[in-house]
Amino acid sequence: MPKRKRHILIDGFVLNEDFRSKRTGRNPIIPLQDRLAHGQHLSLRYAELVNQFEIHRTQIQNSITEDIGIYVEIMGAPGCELPLESLDTSRDFKLRSCRKVDDHEVALIYIPESKRDVFQKKLKQYLDPEKDTKKGNPRNHNLIDSIAEIKLADLRSFWTDDPEYFPADFDQAVWWELWLKKRSADENPLDIAQQLAARIDGRLGNTSLSFFDSVVVLVRATARQLERAPELIACLEELRRAKETPNVLIESSPVEQQQWANDLLQRIQLDDNTSTAVTILDTGVNFQHSLLSSVCNAAQAERWNPNWPFFDAFNPANLHAPYCDHGSRQAGLAAFGDLHSALVSDEAFVLKHRIESGRILPPTGSNDPELYGAITIGTAAKLEIERPDWNRVYSLAVTVDPERVGGQPSSWSAEIDQAASGIEDGKQRLFVISAGNNRNLVPDIDHWEQLHLAEIEDPAQSWNALTVGAYTEKTTNDDPSFGGWSPLASAGDVAPASRSSVNWPWRKQAPYKPDLVAEGGNRLLSPNHTEISNADVVSLLTTSGRTTGQLFEVTADTSAACALISRYAAILMSEYPDYWPETIRGLLVHSAEWTALMWQRFGLLLSQHSIKVAKQTMLRCVGYGVPNLERAVYSANHALTLIAQDHLQPFAKDSDASNSSDPKLNEMQLYQLPWPIEALQQLPSETEVKLRVTLSYFIEPNPGRRGYRQRFSYQSHGLRFEVIRPGQSLENFRAFINKLADVEDYDGPEGDADGWHLGPQMRTRGSLHSDVWTGSAASLADMHTLAVFPVGGWWKYRTAQDRWKNKIRYSLIVSIDVPDETIDIYSAVENLIETKVEVEV
Repeated sequence: MPKRKRHILIDGFVLNEDFRSKRTGRNPIIPLQDRLAHGQHLSLRYAELVNQFEIHRTQIQNSITEDIGIYVEIMGAPGCELPLESLDTSRDFKLRSCRKVDDHEVALIYIPESKRDVFQKKLKQYLDPEKDTKKGNPRNHNLIDSIAEIKLADLRSFWTDDPEYFPADFDQAVWWELWLKKRSADENPLDIAQQLAARIDGRLGNTSLSFFDSVVVLVRATARQLERAPELIACLEELRRAKETPNVLIESSPVEQQQWANDLLQRIQLDDNTSTAVTILDTGVNFQHSLLSSVCNAAQAERWNPNWPFFDAFNPANLHAPYCDHGSRQAGLAAFGDLHSALVSDEAFVLKHRIESGRILPPTGSNDPELYGAITIGTAAKLEIERPDWNRVYSLAVTVDPERVGGQPSSWSAEIDQAASGIEDGKQRLFVISAGNNRNLVPDIDHWEQLHLAEIEDPAQSWNALTVGAYTEKTTNDDPSFGGWSPLASAGDVAPASRSSVNWPWRKQAPYKPDLVAEGGNRLLSPNHTEISNADVVSLLTTSGRTTGQLFEVTADTSAACALISRYAAILMSEYPDYWPETIRGLLVHSAEWTALMWQRFGLLLSQHSIKVAKQTMLRCVGYGVPNLERAVYSANHALTLIAQDHLQPFAKDSDASNSSDPKLNEMQLYQLPWPIEALQQLPSETEVKLRVTLSYFIEPNPGRRGYRQRFSYQSHGLRFEVIRPGQSLENFRAFINKLADVEDYDGPEGDADGWHLGPQMRTRGSLHSDVWTGSAASLADMHTLAVFPVGGWWKYRTAQDRWKNKIRYSLIVSIDVPDETIDIYSAVENLIETKVEVEV
């Protein structure tokens, strides 16, 4: 086995340069309408809705907000994007939401009382040929010709969830998510929500969420009560359904021997000085369990509701008492991995991290819906208060049904993104979330096809979190009670109950999810192929939630995979305590590869689809593959990993820019890396080597459903990387990326762009970008320069106030792997770094 070496954290090999993108956006094509007929129709419809509002407003008494106006629903022309920037202006219109209905975009706008005539003025300008543009188009063409129909908004106009979930009975009391706009410092949305609940005789929930320009609350009311809300408040943005309490499915397992636990306890070597923990956000961890007590105790446990027990205690005298030990099962895997290996070993078991328990799920019974984003982050905050200096991996294997538009952010996933970003308190956090399990497996359809139909659940669409699916190597069935039964999935294949983002309707904007897969166990298929069993023999062994008796249980699926990846992350954190959460996330993805069977799946997809579709399908089924813990934690002489943790300011304004102007892209960073050129040149020139680059950063979310374009983008900012090509000069590389690079007679990029697995177009989703280049050692010797540069996001607009002034941080991971273990590229790079330091000193 090659000698383990620590990764190299580099500093000082980077230059900041002013930057302008060479990429140009494409304006949507809006077809011309019949000017006279279309303009007159919309003018008549608008006059009718204003008159309708006037008749209705006589019934409005004492609005809650000082101003009141008209909410108007605008339906776009089929196949046409609405010009959202024209529907959300600083003076006239305020965009509240934008959703897709069949082939139409449907926008909800708020028009203040004093601006109700503006739309008619725009229509008059549109109808007047003398106001035509220089190109001969009607004035306001983009806005007016993109509109198919307008109407006075009703309660359904605010609904951005699945229409099927809108209450059929207007007199049935249900819980609603109300999204309220933050408008001014002297207007408190929570006060408005409280007054609204009282006025409509509704009930306000106990939790709330706050984002950059939105506040989310829960209200219990009938649709008939709530339909008064648009008349009473001017800050209503959206209505969504309140999520029910998440379900955790638990299966029984066989009793294990007490002596196994005692033997393992004697072999555990725990670092008493460790300040790293996996925080299990679940049903609570039984810290009185003989094994779990070695890593968790009452001081390391919290619960959202102080009236809840820290965990459910098993009561053999009352089998109907609440008992769910899912959290304890997760804790066993997060601490010890698959317990079978630890129990049958006779070697010392070294532990450098602890377990914290954060109970976010109540005991069984009927409970009001809650904003689980508030509960998840609020419970985590309680633990942080007690031990603010600990490094934590937040492990969440609790999910609910996916959003109506799969992949779209929810209040829960957005709150996780916000907490991870550290935008509120300057503390970045790593969340590891299970993708959710397919609970409807059938025996007569290939499980790969079922995987495509099972959408990843909420909140695992989170951009900043590490989302974990499941694969399996467990194919041995030596259980005599299942004679003749065969494993449903082959070794190295995706696990039967895993989920994917293949059919997310929002997949064009959403990240590739899952990011990784880990062992999640298998299923057994009956001899006649009519039954599926989640037998113990193909599951993972872990701790139970009992203090005595049956100390071990089995677990499986994406919950188990989530716990295993959480353990990997904690091991990395304890080994490199100065590495950022972004770096830990990046290293795990950086070490991941598809299994041989996954590559076979890819080959089958290639025979049926384009290479783009085949790669995207694989990324949305198994992500970047199975992480290699050894490679994630260590380098070797022939396998080198360089890491840069750095900052840049993505946006800026010119000193003479007006307050009303939008910021521009600001700077890029150019890395000229310490490169083992001579060591690579020692290899035969045709030797195949690998270069991998991973860029990891966190974004601030903007979760309001307003079309997710331009200033309504979900992400605050984006970053990209480019690597110099073999045979490309530095000047040409700069000119290829940066519009400000002054190169005479630039005629396109030089060099060979081949060799990348994904390429610059496909590796841009989300806030985690990773790609592998494969080629000759001679070519790799040229690829020593790399650029990191910004792209747009909602911070890049004046409506983001001063967010454009923020600096952002990122982690850049670059590794070289050569097949010849005798070639020492590690020492070559180490010497280059030492030489540079000596020169600078």
